[in-house]
Amino acid sequence: MMRKTLTTVGLGCAFALAAGCTTARVPLDRGLAYYQEGNYSFAAAEFSEAVRQDPRSVDAHVNRAVARARLGRLNAAIDDYNRAIQLDSDDPVIYFNRGNALVAAGQYGPAADDFTRAVQLSPTFARAWFNRGSTRALAGQTEAAMTDWGHAIDVESDPWARAAMRRSAGLEPGAAPTAAGVPTTAATVAPPPPPGMATDAVPLPPPATLAATPPTAPAASPTTPEGIDARALATRAISRHLDGDRAGALQDLRAAMDLERDAGRRASLEQLLRMLETAR
Repeated sequence: MMRKTLTTVGLGCAFALAAGCTTARVPLDRGLAYYQEGNYSFAAAEFSEAVRQDPRSVDAHVNRAVARARLGRLNAAIDDYNRAIQLDSDDPVIYFNRGNALVAAGQYGPAADDFTRAVQLSPTFARAWFNRGSTRALAGQTEAAMTDWGHAIDVESDPWARAAMRRSAGLEPGAAPTAAGVPTTAATVAPPPPPGMATDAVPLPPPATLAATPPTAPAASPTTPEGIDARALATRAISRHLDGDRAGALQDLRAAMDLERDAGRRASLEQLLRMLETAR
């Protein structure tokens, strides 16, 4: 989401594809086409090629970060955002997108810092204000969250987005706030890839063969019949919650609880599940 943008997820989170260097143009275009089709691993592979051709391309790094986050590869996505910020430290949308990835990774403090930087660079960036409020609510800072949500509503010029923010924050008559609000734009995380999907560093088969591609390695932890493990389910749950799909988020969290074997991660899932269950 930068410069020349195309809306691809949620209510307004846009996916970046800007005019870059000529050598990186073709893989960037192919990557965007794959992304639009929902083939995020193919998109990530093309953006990796764009990075290889032009290591200083901000667009290639940001686009690969978006695709990697869609695959649940949050650490790799954050690494790409880090590099993009090294190359262009004045683009508020890169901080905004990295903040969303950090929320999905459970790193609420750094995420709030990124949203803060985004609004410092662009004081009328309503979605960044709102997402900082959501992040503060997740961290238990209710008063600060309400202040941010109120400011986001004040600076949002789109009446439809403003109304959505008011509903999400529980400011409409008869509405109750959710545990963390629902940003007016989705985080850059989404459902994990189909089972057996190769990483973006490996040549990939045509999209039509994905469903039949066998796993390259046995799963490290129990998975659903679709091959989705507890961590991927938790990531998708956060994405669904940020998109306003509370029912889907609860379903994924409960499934993740059934699969999770690590006591610490299970305790974190229980805490998040309680938060969402009490949000009406």
